[in-house]
Amino acid sequence: MIKLLKGLTLALALTSFGAIADDVTSLQKIIFKQEAFKSSFNQDVKRSDGKEVAKSSGTLALKRPDRLMLHTLSPDEQVLFTKGNDVLYYDPFVNQVSIFSKKNLYTSPFMLLTSKSSEIWGKYTVKACGDTYTLTPKSVGEVRSIKIVVANDAIKDLYILMKDGNTNHYALSDITYSVSDSVFDYTIPQDVQIDDER
Repeated sequence: MIKLLKGLTLALALTSFGAIADDVTSLQKIIFKQEAFKSSFNQDVKRSDGKEVAKSSGTLALKRPDRLMLHTLSPDEQVLFTKGNDVLYYDPFVNQVSIFSKKNLYTSPFMLLTSKSSEIWGKYTVKACGDTYTLTPKSVGEVRSIKIVVANDAIKDLYILMKDGNTNHYALSDITYSVSDSVFDYTIPQDVQIDDER
């Protein structure tokens, strides 16, 4: 009887592991089907009680292996983009650019979408439920979970649940798969204040 229970436990564990591995593969097939994509986005931030606390809109562009441009245009301009081995966050309102090492930001949901690295994906547990994939970080950080909703083999919505209970929802639209390298170029003023976090 004990042998039978051990056998069933092992079989269930292996089946569960296989399903999780298949969920990762399924999601990666969708994400990495195209080498690049660009879209408009509308973002809303809601508290845990459902109250909306912020809204924004802009454009998102990705190009593998690791190009990213998240350009918020409304209500205020803000730009998050990759340049070489760095990630830059520019806020024109305060005329400041913060510079981070790219390797330290791979837990960011958007950076995750640019990389096929098993080391990076290994930091998450991935589970599928219909057209929704939930990614849960294996270690505690600012992000508690990421939900990716797909439709017609394309990312439609991103829901990022933060440690403070707020949920950032990005609704993507007007998706195109031909993206010029110039999309990732952004000129920062020479008189900008620099906050180097590398």
